[in-house]
Amino acid sequence: MSVLITGSSGFIGSRLAHMLVSHNIEVELFDIADGKDVCNIDTVRKSVSGKEAVFHLAAVADVNEAKKHPLRTLATNVKGTWNMAMACMEYDVDMFFASTCAVYGNQKRHPVSELSTPNPAELYASSKLAGEDVVRGFHNTYGLPYNIMRFATVYGEGTKPSLGTHILMGQAIRGEPITVHGDGKQTRALTYILDIVDGITALYESGRINSTWNIATDEEVSALRMAQDIKKITGSKSEIIFVPQRTGQTFKESIATAKMEAEVGWSANTSWKDGLLRMYEWFRSTNQVSNKYDIV
Repeated sequence: MSVLITGSSGFIGSRLAHMLVSHNIEVELFDIADGKDVCNIDTVRKSVSGKEAVFHLAAVADVNEAKKHPLRTLATNVKGTWNMAMACMEYDVDMFFASTCAVYGNQKRHPVSELSTPNPAELYASSKLAGEDVVRGFHNTYGLPYNIMRFATVYGEGTKPSLGTHILMGQAIRGEPITVHGDGKQTRALTYILDIVDGITALYESGRINSTWNIATDEEVSALRMAQDIKKITGSKSEIIFVPQRTGQTFKESIATAKMEAEVGWSANTSWKDGLLRMYEWFRSTNQVSNKYDIV
């Protein structure tokens, strides 16, 4: 038996493929870059048939892209998830759905657990929560076996140019002002990429099913500290400047990880300091150039 990874050329999907193969798991790749579209139900059915599990990571996964292209976001993140859930139901395949801790939005109590009521602050998070509802709906109606995986903010080697760590590191290296939104007190549970894929793999191999899981670090880093640490590690002389707060901001990302620790035996083990150093070494070796997005 083999597994399917959608969004397999993406930041998380490509590394998950390598991780699963290293665990002697046969992997089939599925990505829009190869002409495989989750919105095409016939293509989805052909790829899902005969699989043991599907890791559904394909999505419009950028806050700004979701804002600019709401209909494409709806089609990919909701209809595409519907197609994948239906095919998994038809062929009795376990579905692992990649969601986000952004579905929690702004909460009064922290850290947020899987039992916290979602309160998405922007369209991308809303679309992922809708995807979660689709998966749970297929489970409740047809018995679809599933796991919903809520990832915290991810960083590391290969990070997307639209992510905050990439943007700030690019600014620092080029000697540009390092831009921090608002007062910089907003925080993220910055989780190293290999910890994320290790958590997904551990969940799959645990045999746990039909639940929701936070896959995250319990370390919390403010946007201002992120900028300061990046300035320090790069040796940059850039000035840190404050710019207007962006709309749809989540002001605190503090994630409870006790469920994964207790039931799966997994926890993130890479500190922000160590992961940032690894990312910087990759950044220098590949001569990355950061796009100017607006997400920190």
